[in-house]
Amino acid sequence: LSSIFRLSNLNLIEFKSDEATTVYQTVRFFERPYLIERGLISGTGVYNFPLFNYLMIILTVWSRDPQFLSWIIALINSILVSVFFLFVKKYYNLLTASFASLLLAFSPWGVIFSRKIWAQDLILLFFIPIFWLLHEIILRKNTKVVFPMFLLLVLLAQLHGSGLFLLIVTSLIFLVFRVRFSLKSAAAGVLVGLIPAIPYVLFQINSSPICPDCEAFLKYQNSIRMFDLNNFLRPFQIISGLGYHFVLGRSYNDFINAYPLVDVLKYVFTLGFLAIISGILFVIIKKREYLFLVLYFISFPILYLITRTPAYMHYFVIILPISALLFAISVNAVYSYAQNKYLKLMALVIFSIFIATSILFNYFFNNFLELKKRIEGDYGPVYSLT
Repeated sequence: LSSIFRLSNLNLIEFKSDEATTVYQTVRFFERPYLIERGLISGTGVYNFPLFNYLMIILTVWSRDPQFLSWIIALINSILVSVFFLFVKKYYNLLTASFASLLLAFSPWGVIFSRKIWAQDLILLFFIPIFWLLHEIILRKNTKVVFPMFLLLVLLAQLHGSGLFLLIVTSLIFLVFRVRFSLKSAAAGVLVGLIPAIPYVLFQINSSPICPDCEAFLKYQNSIRMFDLNNFLRPFQIISGLGYHFVLGRSYNDFINAYPLVDVLKYVFTLGFLAIISGILFVIIKKREYLFLVLYFISFPILYLITRTPAYMHYFVIILPISALLFAISVNAVYSYAQNKYLKLMALVIFSIFIATSILFNYFFNNFLELKKRIEGDYGPVYSLT
């Protein structure tokens, strides 16, 4: 199910400067191998660590064709939905796993950020195993997984900036839950995880003036930035099709005119807000052993607000599985605890309507891309044009 919208219509993928530059760097590497010291430049003006480029080299051994690479990334993300299902089933139950995995499979934002040649599209490759290991440490008290967990946390921090926030929040959760673990294992995981960053560090040391990215970061920190309250909306929107104005830009009205039903679907998507809030309340009141989910969910928008980080949707891909899980917990709670069979049925019907709405939205969006081809927003022209 997760592959339906991820592995199809690859001629419609988003392919702009970042994606093209990554492919160019990869092709260049295979023509004449060289040590990649820095990745793409980020919105902060600081260059990213080269980990994403190393991953692309591995994934492009067979072909450097952009559609093939998008297919590989989409396939990885489709498989990750299955992995997510297996571990949620292990620590929660079959129904919660089914609900959460369906939400992850059909989330319009989940789909759009799972098939681009972009670092954000591989976030879940690291986060879902981290999330699994966190459950193992907190719920099973299994300290043997500390090394791989900190290894993955450091790697994810190199893949995308949201990974650094994850490292901070996870450390906070360890303190709050008084998790006992081996500092030696954690340090070993961090040190091994830093190995791919060595070329980046050497470049900063050997540059003149020294550490140009440090200077760029300080310049960004001193720039005028606003406190974006939309950060508190994004964790709720990421599970739905809300907030697509940024993707479509001036083409959004054309999208509504072409598919008027989309204007109605947004009211169904707002049910996701209520479901997630209900899931949070249920965890706080009934299932306090899962409180770390709530801490993850609320910590990211707070940290983004404090650091005056713009509320871009791709910064919240990292908590998409958590949003899906909290939503699923609320639906499962109603179905499992309600004595009235009609209430149980209503929970299933509402959830089915939400999933059907997500499927319709994905279908309409792909059809619109096929018809419009040149989107006057962040999406830009589709791959077949570029």
